Amino acid sequence: MPSARSSDSVDMKKLLLIWVIAGAALAGMAGCAQVKKPAAQVRAVPAGVRFDQVGSVTLYPGEPCTPQIMFNFRSAGSTVRLGAPKHETKILTQAAKNNRRVHIFGKWQRGGQSNCSYVEVTSAEITR
Repeated sequence: MPSARSSDSVDMKKLLLIWVIAGAALAGMAGCAQVKKPAAQVRAVPAGVRFDQVGSVTLYPGEPCTPQIMFNFRSAGSTVRLGAPKHETKILTQAAKNNRRVHIFGKWQRGGQSNCSYVEVTSAEITR
């Protein structure tokens, strides 16, 4: 007949194993949590001002302040929201997927909200 001491030892090992499994499961779930990206800094520029810069482009993460915004453009440490017609959207999407630099021509526009400025792209070229 096993002693009470060995039975307590087995119970403690089971309890320790359960805690280790629970801890590993929690750590695994925490590792899968999505990190929310900080909002891009946006420059406020009067509508109608011309835009002509070279930089990199990414797809816009999240809800834009106007439906035209589909891209973020980074150049010289600042981020600009971009909206583009169909032809330029294809070029910008390709550049975003392939991490290519682009030369953007356009004009600053104002969205419906007071803090919503973006560049309406008139021309986009992939550069070297």
